[in-house]
Amino acid sequence: MALELNHIIVHVKDRHESAAFLAELLGAEAPVDWAHFTQLTSSNGVGVDFADDMVAPEDINLSHLAYLVTEEEFDAIFGRVEKRGVRFWADPAMKAEGQINLAYGGRSIYLLDPGGTCAIEFMTRPYAEVPESRPSPV
Repeated sequence: MALELNHIIVHVKDRHESAAFLAELLGAEAPVDWAHFTQLTSSNGVGVDFADDMVAPEDINLSHLAYLVTEEEFDAIFGRVEKRGVRFWADPAMKAEGQINLAYGGRSIYLLDPGGTCAIEFMTRPYAEVPESRPSPV
C-alpha cells in the first residue's frame, strides 16, 4: 500500500496570522480558508491546515514544520526573514540564535510563527539517513 500524506493540522493561536506569515516567507500564494482551517498547500500537494479553535491556547503543543527548499528559495526566504526582523536559530532547541545551520552541506534555519506555537524549519539538504552520522547543527 502506498502511503501519501494528504494534510496535517497545526494548532496555533491565530490561524490567519500564522498561515499568512508562512505564506509570505515562502513567497507562496495566499492561504485559503476552508471551514475552520486556514490552509497552505505545498508543491507536493500536502495541505497544512492551521486551526485556532480546536484546542485551548494553554493546551497547544509546539508543532514543527520542515520545508526542503532550493538554495535560491532559501536565499529568498532568508531575505524575507531578515527584512521582517524575524528571530531565527541554527538548531531545533533554539539556542544558536542568529546563526545558520551548515550541516549536510546545506543551510537551514528554525523560527517560530507569530504566536510562538509552531517551529518552522527551512532547509536546503535533507538529513543524513543514519542518525548517528549527523553532524552537530552548529
